[in-house]
Order: sequence, then C-alpha cells, then structure tokens
Amino acid sequence: ATETPAVSEAREIISAFRHTFALTAGAVLLSAGAVILILYQTDRLARHRARFAAAAAHELKTPLASLLLHAEMLAEDLGDPEHRSRYAATLGAEADRLGRVVSNMLDLARLERSTPFAAPRAGELGPAVRARVERHRMRLEDAGFTVELDIEPGLPAALFDSDALDQILDNLLDNAEKHPRSVEDRQVSVKAMHDDDWLRIEVADNGPGIPRSQRRAMFRPFDRAEDAVGRPGLGLGLAVARSLARAQGGELDLESTNRPGATFVLTLPLAEV
Repeated sequence: ATETPAVSEAREIISAFRHTFALTAGAVLLSAGAVILILYQTDRLARHRARFAAAAAHELKTPLASLLLHAEMLAEDLGDPEHRSRYAATLGAEADRLGRVVSNMLDLARLERSTPFAAPRAGELGPAVRARVERHRMRLEDAGFTVELDIEPGLPAALFDSDALDQILDNLLDNAEKHPRSVEDRQVSVKAMHDDDWLRIEVADNGPGIPRSQRRAMFRPFDRAEDAVGRPGLGLGLAVARSLARAQGGELDLESTNRPGATFVLTLPLAEV
C-alpha cells in the first residue's frame, strides 16, 4: 500500500529527530569527555605543583642549613681549627648547590617557552671538564665516593657553551651521587674522548641503574623514578641538562650497557677548523 502524505511526513520528522538526537548526544559526550580531561589535567598539575613545592623546599632547606652551620662554626671558631679550610670549601659547595637549584628552576621556564639558552663557541673541552669535576671532588669523596677522571690526550676543539657545560656536568654528578647510596663501594667515573665527528663525555655511577620502563620519562620535567620517593631532587636536572645539550647542537642520553649503574653520555660537535 502506498504511504499517505501524513505517514511520509511523520517518517521524515522521526528521521530528522534521530539525526539531531545523535548529533546532540555526540556533542554532549565530547563535551563531557573534554570536561573530564580538563579536570584530570588540573588535578595532575595541582599534584605536580604540590610535589614540586615540597621538593623545592627540601632542596633549598638542606643546603641553607649546612651553610648556616658551617658559617657559625667559622664565625665562632668551633670545630677542629685544622679543618677551617674544609669548612670554607663546604660553604662554597653548598652555595653552588643552591645556585644549581635556582638555575634549574629558571631554566625550566625557558624550556617551556622553547627559548634558546646557550651560545656555543670553540674551546678546549678537556680543561673545562677537569675543572668542573675537581670542583665536585671533595663533596663526592666526603660522601664516600671514589672519583675517577679520564680525559683523552690531544682532544680536538669542541663547540660548546662553558656555562651550559658546567650546568650539565653539575646535574649529572648530582644525579650520580643520589643513586648509589645503598652501595658500599661507591664510584663515579667521568670520561672525555673523541668519537668520530663528535666529542663524547661519559658520567657513570655504580648504583642500581635505571629500569627500562622508566627511561623514556626520566628526561621529562618532574618525572622521577618510582624508587626516588624520599630521595632529594626536583626531577628537573636531566630535563634541563638534555635541553642544554641540544641547545649546543649536541645530545644527552642514557647508554645501554651490561655494567651496573647508569652511564649518561653527552655528545658535543667538533669546532669547525
């Protein structure tokens, strides 16, 4: 039987209603999903900020307490008089540590704005690496570490920013100090060598190493290893160090080896002859 005009019109109305309802329901679901995502991101950001604030307070409080203690010892002639030079050196080391915390926080802002913050120039890499390692040696040895430094003789000139290199090595050496604390024979090794068209710096420790599942996230700001809870640090050092390496035309990565511990490799370009 042929449909009457009324039935045809009713079918068209029902079809239009179903189409409109489907579109409306889809839009509502998308909006609900967007709201849930925004709430999740807001909660995640709040948790990051809370964790960051607590870690920053700890990172600033610890060296400040040490600075105050050693300054009072020097001012009041306390402690062993023969160790006064060591107390003064400790003041310098803790001031450096405070400076690194502040620098990492400032560089995080630059990193988020993708602002270049390195001005590489041709220079001798060996003396720059040696000077930075020696600046950390006393602090590391006081913490029970054996420090090994191996610089290949006759390295060609590299293209690097000396301040950026210092900050990368500071962060890598700080990182190397934090992880092998459960190891009795603690070691930190720094090597500088020529590798084809690059200069290569290795910073290695003999700690527990970094699980493969955590290696992709460790160069992201605020991402820290699962076993790092309670361990000092802001989760910024490796992120800032990699950004500084790339700003110089180089790279920073974790090398996969069969040796215990973690080996970070910084590569920097050769200077044009």
